[in-house]
Amino acid sequence: MHLLQVKLLCMISYIKKTLLKRCLEKHKTSREKKIISLEKARTIGILCQITDEESYKEVHTLFSKLQSHNRTAWLMAYIDKKEVPYYCLPQLSADYFSRKNLNWYGKPEFVQLNDFLDKDFDILIDFSRKDIPPLRYILSTSKAKLLVGANEYAQDLYDVFIKDETEPDCLKLLKIIHNYLLKLTGTCTA
Repeated sequence: MHLLQVKLLCMISYIKKTLLKRCLEKHKTSREKKIISLEKARTIGILCQITDEESYKEVHTLFSKLQSHNRTAWLMAYIDKKEVPYYCLPQLSADYFSRKNLNWYGKPEFVQLNDFLDKDFDILIDFSRKDIPPLRYILSTSKAKLLVGANEYAQDLYDVFIKDETEPDCLKLLKIIHNYLLKLTGTCTA
């Protein structure tokens, strides 16, 4: 590649990031914030990135666990590929999207996302660990009462940021979140 082509690609990438950042700032939702424990939450949104079949199984286990106990959980997962892989089976409250569902500067655009963003979740938990602009867009436009996550790239969007150097798997992170929310709501018995 010639130096001019590399500079052009860098400039286009910069323009895309800038436009998405402006879009995030423009569409940031004002919402009613409320700290609630996982035990009391009736509606839970889950954001994550699926990287392979193993991560899909881990997230699906977590999703199934959160759906129990008379709760509604809704999973929104991003796959950084052109198409959603065959093993990501869409369900009534589990949606997957890929680069195909992003506009040219990285904003996600598809019907299921609009329904997800219209939902007034008690808690929206972000299990991603990388800087993923489409998930940042969802976090900034969500109407959820409580945004929780451990992604340092999105910590400015969370109401509760969990800092954990060990990068636990989803189930361990859920336990950490559960304990923190119990302490914050004053319902911790230990």
